[in-house]
Amino acid sequence: MTKKNILLLLLLSITCTGVAATGLNLIPQPQRLKINNGHFQIDEKTVICYDEDDKTFKYAASYLAAELKKKTGLTIEVKTAIDPDSTNSILFGLERHAEERYILSVSSDHIEVAAFTPQGAFYAAVTILQLLENKTIPCLEIADWPRFEWRGLMLDCSRTFQSVDYIKKTIDLMAFYKMNVLHLHLTDDQGWRIEIKKYPELTQKGATFPEKYGEPERHQGYYTQQQMKELVEYAALRNIRIIPEIEMPGHSLAVLSCRPELSCTGGPFEIFPFFKGPGITSDIYCAGNEATFTFLEDVLSEVFDLFPSEFVHIGGDEAPKSRWKSCSKCQTRIKNEGLKDEHELQSYFIKRIERFANSKGKRIIGWDEILEGGLAPNAAVMSWRGINGGIAAARTGHDVVMSPTSHCYFDYTYKAINTQRAYSFEPVPDALNPDQQKHILGLQANFWSHIDREENLVDRQLWPRLLAIAERGWSSKETRNFDDFQRRVGNNLKHLRDSNVTYKKEVTYQTVGQWTPDTVTEKYAPITFDATAHIQKAGDYHLRFEYTSGACRLGIERVELLMDGELESYDVHRGVTGARNENNDYHLKLGQFRPGRKYQIRAFVRSEGGTDSNGSIFFISEVNYDKL
Repeated sequence: MTKKNILLLLLLSITCTGVAATGLNLIPQPQRLKINNGHFQIDEKTVICYDEDDKTFKYAASYLAAELKKKTGLTIEVKTAIDPDSTNSILFGLERHAEERYILSVSSDHIEVAAFTPQGAFYAAVTILQLLENKTIPCLEIADWPRFEWRGLMLDCSRTFQSVDYIKKTIDLMAFYKMNVLHLHLTDDQGWRIEIKKYPELTQKGATFPEKYGEPERHQGYYTQQQMKELVEYAALRNIRIIPEIEMPGHSLAVLSCRPELSCTGGPFEIFPFFKGPGITSDIYCAGNEATFTFLEDVLSEVFDLFPSEFVHIGGDEAPKSRWKSCSKCQTRIKNEGLKDEHELQSYFIKRIERFANSKGKRIIGWDEILEGGLAPNAAVMSWRGINGGIAAARTGHDVVMSPTSHCYFDYTYKAINTQRAYSFEPVPDALNPDQQKHILGLQANFWSHIDREENLVDRQLWPRLLAIAERGWSSKETRNFDDFQRRVGNNLKHLRDSNVTYKKEVTYQTVGQWTPDTVTEKYAPITFDATAHIQKAGDYHLRFEYTSGACRLGIERVELLMDGELESYDVHRGVTGARNENNDYHLKLGQFRPGRKYQIRAFVRSEGGTDSNGSIFFISEVNYDKL
């Protein structure tokens, strides 16, 4: 590394400040940045150079050349020698930093990258690609590193099988936005998705739904061990570690359908698509049966060989205890081990699995239910039922990944969790003291595949919300600026389109009012809402009715816009909102806006089958990223 870069490191550490509204389109925002005048031009003579004796930069250099060719059409030569005085070059050089840290210096005649690991070099390459516009890169200096070591996405492959190609596409996108953990939910009641050579029946039977359900072939299947090895390697090159989840003791019907002797009742059992059976099944692994632990240790031994990650996820959530309460083997286990109840039996189960994992050099992480009955000594917790589980774990010295349903569950609708809400999440609770806060490893978005089951629909649920998780996982707390983030999202949509991503065209909601059993009848009648605060200009207004609860759906036949009680416009058509929505959007037009007037929405509705119906009426509008 040149003296110039050593001086640059010192300069950046002293003079650069947090980034805010720079006009650049980087996601996530770098920790420190200084913009200079001018730009670096990439052309057919540009070369990428690194020292052949240092393999740290080998993949980053080849990745950068390949991606530049995609974006510019230019073939960039990669040389395994460095001339510090060369021009029109991108130079990778060694400088001691933390694992994912990098320094990037762009001048008009060359680009210098300083990193100590392949991870840092890769992220520098990603930043260069994000800065690229019309074959130019602005002159600047960046010192960058992540806030958290865990910046993750959980992808559910059990309820609906995710193809290898789709997982690779997701890995590419995660890497481009500096995310580094892909948690694959591989087993559940709906299917066993990973080949275990000692127990071939798990995938021969447990990976396929019974024919009576008519499930398409693309929704089921499994990964061979060779396929998974290739995915792990593919991800590792892009600085992403794949964390497998082997669910236990609950959500285990796929196993029990193959090995009913591992249950408390002996079966028989069969798997089913998510909405064609109980949401949570009572039948789980028998904790009093030694064969259960022999089986799980055999499975985990093969899993550990496939996944080099330190962590393995063992689930631990939503495990009903009813079978254990009536099982003589489980009750004998409780008595012999001196346990108080079935919650302590689950703790015994998890602690026993943890001892085995630790003996193989692995750590377990589980959903926050593993706290119940006492947490295994070295276990980490993934806090999903809010953040309180994470707080409790961190206070007792356990590592935590925050992934609460309130901000991080991306199978939820955008109305429940929009990009702004995801972006607002702060993973480190104020309730923790500084020492306890160190146990927050980071955050993770979770996607369960029981509702949106096609790849384009999964994309729509993930993007652009996952960009918010990427930024909150990497950038400092002080850089939070949603308006600027939203602008940068708009300017990154082209990359999503070029990556064949069907992202969500997000809308904003403004609540006009609610209906309740007290305000509706079983015959069509008008209900009126004051909309003055929401109507501030002439133009088109898009109104949506959304049922929220109750035994009865709402029928709509006519919606009107009134100004001082006089009819301005109306939309007449039959609409319904309930368990299913049909034509529940209405369009109104205001020709001339008059300040100081009272505007109202009048809707002619009925509650069908009774009056037990609740819901809300919203003005909705699409976020226009082009104008941000």
